[in-house]
Amino acid sequence: MIKHLHHTEIDKQRWDACIDGSANPLPYAYSWWLDTVCPGWDALVQDDYVAVMPLTRNTRFGVDYLYQPYFTQQLGVFSQQDSGIRKISDFLNGIPDSYRYIDIRVNADNLPDHPDFLYTSRKNCTLDLSPDYIQLATGYHRNCRRNIQKALHAGLSVKTGPGPSVFTSFIRRNLDNQLTRLRKSFYPILQQIVQTSIQKGTGEIKGIFNPRGDLVAAAWFVLTPGRYTFLVCASTAAGKENQAMFLLVDHAIREKAGTGLLFDFAGSNMPGIAYFNLGFDARESFYPALKRNLLPWPLSRFKK
Repeated sequence: MIKHLHHTEIDKQRWDACIDGSANPLPYAYSWWLDTVCPGWDALVQDDYVAVMPLTRNTRFGVDYLYQPYFTQQLGVFSQQDSGIRKISDFLNGIPDSYRYIDIRVNADNLPDHPDFLYTSRKNCTLDLSPDYIQLATGYHRNCRRNIQKALHAGLSVKTGPGPSVFTSFIRRNLDNQLTRLRKSFYPILQQIVQTSIQKGTGEIKGIFNPRGDLVAAAWFVLTPGRYTFLVCASTAAGKENQAMFLLVDHAIREKAGTGLLFDFAGSNMPGIAYFNLGFDARESFYPALKRNLLPWPLSRFKK
């Protein structure tokens, strides 16, 4: 039986145990992540937390709706039983009727099979880190290897990155002009989720520094069971010129090689980012985006 639980009714210890025991324990599904990116989230829970689905909710103009929070690539159904993951239609049927507008992304193990939703496919890239580093590096594309060497010849080196506050400021300075239509909460949420992940012992920031000690690139990674996720990154103009991000990702792969983890590039549908990811011999996978708009006109034109 699937129940709708309000936020205060969720047993977060059982919730996180379900995510831990699922076949796809993505970082975005843990209660501490959801508490940060979508305070007050609700949930659908099957039986005694055998399977769960977060409902990332908000209200605008008096309308309750479900949306995809910042820094949260995939959600959907997570189950300790394989069959439970794929029965997403049962969970979609369990979403309260009060949510007349839904625009969410579910994980790759959730099959799109509900006639009331519009589905589109989104791209992700992953790399199996079971082989040793030499074998992994052999699979790099030639241009990728050349860019790593360019960064090394420029004297760039990888070190522990700055703290969450400095990291967020660095991202804002070097990425803000590439992003549009951001809410004011984007950077405060970024700083908070990075800080929380570090406090939980799952997150880390890596930086690339030039010979003078200047930070020219930085990235945030999160480690969860079976997965190492590459989330938010940016480079200065000098960092881009010297291909700093290639060196940073190569360093992360070198560190985790042979562990059996899945290196998750967390995207992307953008051709340039996809090209970067595939240069490390990553493999493409796909996950569904779901949308349903049952609002009457003119509210049917509602956007989150």
